[in-house]
Amino acid sequence: MKIEGIKLELIQWILLVQDIKLLNEIQTIKEKSVGQTSPNQPRQFGCGKGIFSYVADDFDATPPGFEDYMLP
Repeated sequence: MKIEGIKLELIQWILLVQDIKLLNEIQTIKEKSVGQTSPNQPRQFGCGKGIFSYVADDFDATPPGFEDYMLP
């Protein structure tokens, strides 16, 4: 099962849960995991420095035949 399917299944299950103790445990798990996943943090500038050792001189040049796709 793909991760999206697992998430959807868990959401649907949580909506049906009536046990307050179980919901409190789920809340505790959520609070613990918030610090572990933070997809909204901006990337740090320069974090890829040194990864690319060579960039061609014509890197920004438009290849022949692509002129029609360029913005005016």
